[in-house]
Amino acid sequence: MKSSKKLTTPFKKGDIIYKTGDEQNNFYIIDKGKVRVLFGENSVALATLSTGDFFGEESLNEDQDAAYTIEVAEDADIIKISYLSLVEMMNKNREISLKILKKLSEKNIKIFHNLIQLKAKSVTPEKIPKVKSEEEENTSQKLGPDIKAYLIIQRSNRIVQLTKLNTFLGRRDYTTGFIPDVDLTKEDEEKYISRKHSKISYTDGKFYLSEEPGAINGTFLNGTKLNTGVKYELNNEDEITLCHLNIIFKY
Repeated sequence: MKSSKKLTTPFKKGDIIYKTGDEQNNFYIIDKGKVRVLFGENSVALATLSTGDFFGEESLNEDQDAAYTIEVAEDADIIKISYLSLVEMMNKNREISLKILKKLSEKNIKIFHNLIQLKAKSVTPEKIPKVKSEEEENTSQKLGPDIKAYLIIQRSNRIVQLTKLNTFLGRRDYTTGFIPDVDLTKEDEEKYISRKHSKISYTDGKFYLSEEPGAINGTFLNGTKLNTGVKYELNNEDEITLCHLNIIFKY
């Protein structure tokens, strides 16, 4: 408890914790009080969060600015956790990861429900947050035509050519419509792999593998577990393992 109190910051009603578009590097837990999730120039209220709720999940995505404005609706004590500290906590305790996912799911359901009500009341489009399409989510620059790299998914012997500077590996989300660049849904019958589990990136003539924030069951390179968010160089014939699924990298 002592460590959490050191991280707790008091806020007064009406305070703005951060605004839409602000750089977002922290995750927040409401220890006491309430906040409102606002969007757009007219500050449309999408949800009210109270004790035990979380916000600031944008910090789990690389280079993701704040999607909403957070306003204090009632004097509050807020626990602020840095991205690195949060990832460390989630890696050490799976129950914390599951609790965060559950709470964020509840928050998103609130926002979705309120959006439906607002739409029914003919709220103008600019007041409603734009949901990224699958194409927007996965858009990245293409690899040059002379760069040939492949993944061989051993369970199915499927061969996938890498065509982007950034390639996400994971399992599709039928709720949101998100489909990763390398969709492992069919190979992952046990559903152990996360939606956006890991990323292969190409920089300065080299390929790198990194585990995405929120991936629960581990990413391994030649048998060594990766630290979340850290890039590891890939070489020809390297073995990538997502939870239990083995993939050979060819370059």
